Amino acid sequence: MEAMRNIMSKLAVTSVLHILFLLPTYAQFPEDALRLSSIGLGTGARSLGLGMTYTGVANDFSAVYWNPAGLGQIRMSEMSVGLAHQSYGNTSTYLGSQKSLNNSSTSLNNFGLVYPFPTSRGSLVFAVGYSRANDFTTALSFDGFNSQSSIISTLPSDLAYQLYLVDSVGNTPILDSLQQRGKVLESGGLNNWTFAAGIEAARQLYLGVSLTVISGSYTYSREFIETDVFDKYSQARFGANYAFTSLNIINTINGEISGFTARFGMLYRFDSGARFGLNFKTPSFYNVKENFSTDGTTLFDVPDLQGRFSYNDRLDGRTEYDVTSPFVFGAGASVPIGDLMLSGDVEYTDWTQMKFSNADPIVEQYNADIKELFRPTANLKGGAEYEFSNVGFRLRGGFAYMPSPYRGDDQSFAQKYITGGVGFIVGDAVAVDVGYAYGFWNTYHVNYDRSPRTLESIRTHNLLATLTYRF
Repeated sequence: MEAMRNIMSKLAVTSVLHILFLLPTYAQFPEDALRLSSIGLGTGARSLGLGMTYTGVANDFSAVYWNPAGLGQIRMSEMSVGLAHQSYGNTSTYLGSQKSLNNSSTSLNNFGLVYPFPTSRGSLVFAVGYSRANDFTTALSFDGFNSQSSIISTLPSDLAYQLYLVDSVGNTPILDSLQQRGKVLESGGLNNWTFAAGIEAARQLYLGVSLTVISGSYTYSREFIETDVFDKYSQARFGANYAFTSLNIINTINGEISGFTARFGMLYRFDSGARFGLNFKTPSFYNVKENFSTDGTTLFDVPDLQGRFSYNDRLDGRTEYDVTSPFVFGAGASVPIGDLMLSGDVEYTDWTQMKFSNADPIVEQYNADIKELFRPTANLKGGAEYEFSNVGFRLRGGFAYMPSPYRGDDQSFAQKYITGGVGFIVGDAVAVDVGYAYGFWNTYHVNYDRSPRTLESIRTHNLLATLTYRF
C-alpha cells in the first residue's frame, strides 16, 4: 500500500457511468425511466376513495386526468382545490437484520376551474388547472454484517485512491467482513399544468382531450457506511501506517424535470345512468437535468507518515437526458343500482416502450436492457359508492391491483391499495370529499453490484381532501 503515499492529481470525471457506480440503485438507468413513467395515484379525493376507478365516472375537475370526455357531463361552473398527504414506511431486511424508516410529504394535489360554455345543443366544457399526480417520496434504512464483500472494489478508482483505499493499480486489502449500514431518502414529484375540453358530440356521447405541460423535481440522498467492527484490518495486519476503521459515502442527486403529454377520452352515458369510458394517454416526453455528487470520508486507527487519521474526497457532475414514457390505455364503467354505484377500471401499459434519447451513449444502451427487464401489465381496479341521498352523504370503498412491470416478479411485488372515502354535499353548491388509500407491496434494493439484496416491505398511507364549489 506504500504507493498510496504518492501525491496524485484527480482524474476528470469523463462519463455519467463513472459516478453512477456509486449510486447502485440508479446505476440501472431503467429505474429512472420507470419513475417518470409511473402514473401514481392520480388526482381527486373521490377517485381515490373509489380505488382510482374514474374512467367511467369523471364528472368533476379530476376528469382532466382520468378521462377528459367526462367534462362534457358538467352543467355548472366549478372551482376545485385539494390537499394531499403521503406517508411512506419501509421495513427492510439486510443480511438477517431488520430496520425501519419512514418518510412523508404534504402537497397541493389540485387546483382547477371548469367552465361550461353556453350552447344551443349538446355541451362544450373547458377546464384549466394544476394537479400533482405522482409523488417520489420514499425511504430505506439497512444495517447488517457482510462477510462476503465490500463496496470499495466498485468505487471509481480515482476516488478510492484519494481516500487511501486502493493502491496505484486499484488493489485493496479490504475485501469483506464489514458492518454495512445506510439510509436512502427520495423526494419530489411531477406537477401537471393542464388545459382540457369536453363536448357532447351526440346524445349522451362525450369526447374530450387534455393537454398537459409537466414540471417537477427529484431529490435522492444516500449515506453508506462500512466499519471494521472486528478489527480485521488492524495495525497488526497492515502495518503502522494503515489501520482501517471506516468508510462513509454520501451520494446526492438533484434533478429538474420538464415535459408534456396529452390524453384523449370517450364516455357514453346510457339511459339507465350507467356509463362506459375509454381513454388513452400519449407518451410523455421528459427532459431531465441532474446535478449529482459523491462525498467520501475514510477513518484510520493509526495515522499515516504525515500524522493524518482521515481523508476526504468529492466528485461532482451534471447530466441531461430525455425520457419517453409508454402509451397508457384505459377502460372503465360505472353502474348505478339504486343508491349504490359500482365502478371498475382496467389500464394497460407496455413498459418495454420506455426509451432514453439525447443522452450519453452509455445511457442510451439501456434501451436494450429495458426490452429485457420489463413487460406489459394491466392494472385492475374496483370501487363502490353508496349515497345517503336524504342527507347528502356518500360512503366509498375500493381496491386496486397494479402488477410489477419487471419480468419474473411474482404477485408479492404488485402494488395493492385498499381505499375508502366519504363525501358531503351542501346545498348543491359545495362538495367536500376525503379519500384514503393504504398501499402494500414488496420490493428490493441492491447497494452495489456484489452486495446481497436488501428486501423491503413497503406500507404507504395516502390521505387526500378536495373542496369543490359549484356556481
